[in-house]
Amino acid sequence: MTYYTNSAGILARQAVLHAALAQPLERLNAHAVTGKGDVYIGWGLKPNSLAMKQQAAENGVPFWHLEDGFIGYTGHPAKGGHSLSVVVDKQGIYYDASQPSELEQHIVDAGRDSALCERAHNLIARIRQYGITKYNVYPDFNSQTQLPSDLKQQLDGRPYVLLVDQVAGDLSIAAAQASEADFLDMVAAARQRYPDAALVVRTHPDTRLGKKSGVLARLARHPALQSVIWVKQACHPHALIHHCLALFTVSSQMGFEGLILDKPVHCFGQPFYAGWGLTDDAKPHDRRAALHRAGITLPQLVAAALILYPRYVNPITGQRCEVEEIIELLALQQRPEPQYQTLYLAGFSLWKRAFIGKFCGHLAHNIRFVSKPPKQLGHNDKLLVWGQRFTEQQDAIRVEDGFVRSSGLGSNLCRPASLVVDQRGIYFNAQQNNDLRHLLNHLMVSEADQARGAALIHKLVSADINKYNLISQNRYQPSAEHPLRLLVVGQVDGDASITTGSPVVTSNEALLWAVRKAYPEAHILYKAHPDVVAGNREGQISQACYDACVDEQVAEYGLNQLYPHIHQLHTMTSLAGFEALLRGIHVVTWGQPFYAGWGLTEDRNPAHDRNRQRTLEELVYIAIAAYPSYVDWATGLFTTPEWLIDLLANNKTDSSHRPNRFQRWQLKLGYLVDTLKPQ
Repeated sequence: MTYYTNSAGILARQAVLHAALAQPLERLNAHAVTGKGDVYIGWGLKPNSLAMKQQAAENGVPFWHLEDGFIGYTGHPAKGGHSLSVVVDKQGIYYDASQPSELEQHIVDAGRDSALCERAHNLIARIRQYGITKYNVYPDFNSQTQLPSDLKQQLDGRPYVLLVDQVAGDLSIAAAQASEADFLDMVAAARQRYPDAALVVRTHPDTRLGKKSGVLARLARHPALQSVIWVKQACHPHALIHHCLALFTVSSQMGFEGLILDKPVHCFGQPFYAGWGLTDDAKPHDRRAALHRAGITLPQLVAAALILYPRYVNPITGQRCEVEEIIELLALQQRPEPQYQTLYLAGFSLWKRAFIGKFCGHLAHNIRFVSKPPKQLGHNDKLLVWGQRFTEQQDAIRVEDGFVRSSGLGSNLCRPASLVVDQRGIYFNAQQNNDLRHLLNHLMVSEADQARGAALIHKLVSADINKYNLISQNRYQPSAEHPLRLLVVGQVDGDASITTGSPVVTSNEALLWAVRKAYPEAHILYKAHPDVVAGNREGQISQACYDACVDEQVAEYGLNQLYPHIHQLHTMTSLAGFEALLRGIHVVTWGQPFYAGWGLTEDRNPAHDRNRQRTLEELVYIAIAAYPSYVDWATGLFTTPEWLIDLLANNKTDSSHRPNRFQRWQLKLGYLVDTLKPQ
């Protein structure tokens, strides 16, 4: 089966549509040869779609209508919002009230499935919780309940009804059996039914962007509109609905959202959600009335419109998904109100400036990069630094790489896909508290969280994911069997994780001597840190230490090649110990890394501030899911560790790759461009 179209707009969305349709999409031209099972497709009721529909009928080929779904984008498409859903209708299209559509049949059928309606009931709660709408351009949790200050001033405490303007000439108006006259009838009816309420008109987002004009906006000088209050600034539609007495519309999707938010909805056209007994309709719909003699419930309508009818595509994974995954994605994009007035970011290099704002920009109204900490901060200002820099700044927010970071080394300028933003300290510093240790000591982990931890373990191990996701072309084969084969993992000498997290054993050489002394008969493998091997960091050891303590150097092998052949892994504070725990390997710590002290490791120099036992599933859930933030740089969207793992599994970097000087300067120039972009 192949889908054919002559629409440039449809072809431009080929990536999303290919995932949604699960078949190839090709341009229809004079040379196209259609076969059995092929389909012509067009967008809505646009003239070129209707022409294609006529051509399909002449050629005996099925024709399907496409349109955006009702949860459509991660932001306005004119501002780079990513498409989330498409509807595919083999009968008509949902906004054309003159003929049946698949949506109408879904609405009727949904009532026969109690489990589906229960799912829709839960979906309604999530939509209300996160303020999910069509364009989803509002990034903070509170925007769906906050009216603009100037609107509140104009209302001066008066109740209001909400009137929804629409784009003049939009096909959904005529297809809903309405005209511009119905907009004036709507205003008159609202004034008559709610004589003591203010009339508030919400303009369409496309008109605010200057692309199009609204029906009521064109009629602004009409006497019926002289006393209305216009909402022309950006405002979450749910905020306007939440505070209104009732919602009046001709055919806008906001009427559907009004029903979801439990408001009386008055329709002056015949939109898809009208005619089912849930709205007050100026224009009754006989066909729909005949279909719902037993009555239609809101969960039934929502199940049809948001679960059965659209096809959803996760823009991060590029895969078909269910609506619940889209809700999770949109919830991830939301951030709380800023905590601080100004956040000073001290000592950040050019390339770090290019990405750091994505992770911490929501913390403050203003972000300022400075070379060193200000001598004095304002009462509502805060300092943010990288890792353990500026140790004298006791109250600074500290930022570091997450534990699933990237495909490639940070020292090779590979941008991190995850960071931790720690308000108490930083996870590798065993000398003070930090957010991760606080979570491990105090967080109540539910059964669902533990199940997620178990699933993450399986995903990390089966995809062989680690911090940098380097692959080695070499394959390790042990020279001979040995009853005790130990892997000692090297680190960067002088690294802050050692100086603050390993109070007794403080270098690679000291670690090797300690392990040899404790296990004189063991066969010891030593793997130097990738940054040391790459020549970007210090961490070499003496020849005398090699001769006495190391039986094999295995720097050229990936950890995944070594794990099956070792009995124990020894480390000061390396993340390799955490990764080994996931694979069921006995881990001996000589420092105090974040994963030690919870009953999962053998600790030679234990910390005394770890107050409870944790299961491995709990540790993984807290360290991987609860503590870091994740970003998919291809889309610029916040993501989950699960989706990131899937992407990294298919995009690993050869451990031998190291950018040359020209490539590093190209990267830096790209980061300069990113730095200059608005955050």
